Amino acid sequence: MNQTTVQSLFRKFAAPLAGYAATSPARKELAEMLARNLWTALIAGPEMEAETWNILKTTGKLDADSLQAIQELYCEQMKPVVTEEELVDLRQRYQFKRKGQA
Repeated sequence: MNQTTVQSLFRKFAAPLAGYAATSPARKELAEMLARNLWTALIAGPEMEAETWNILKTTGKLDADSLQAIQELYCEQMKPVVTEEELVDLRQRYQFKRKGQA
C-alpha cells in the first residue's frame, strides 16, 4: 500500500467528521486531531481503541453522551471504510503488532 492510497483511505475514514468540522476553524482542528487519533487506534487494534475511549473520557473530559456519539460514528461509519485486508496492510506498513503476534 503506497502513501497515496493510505492518504485516500484516511480521507474516506475521516469523512464522517466533516460535518462537525465545517462549523468553525477550531472544530476543524479538533475533528482532524480526533480523526488521526481514531485512525491510529484502528490500526493499533482493540487495546488502543479502548485506551483512546478512556483518554477521551478522562483527559478529554467528554461526557457519556458525547463519548457515545463519537463511538457510534466510529463503529458505524468510520471503521467499516477500512477492510480487514487494508488493515493488515496498514499494520505492516506502520509495524503495529497486536498482542499475541510475534
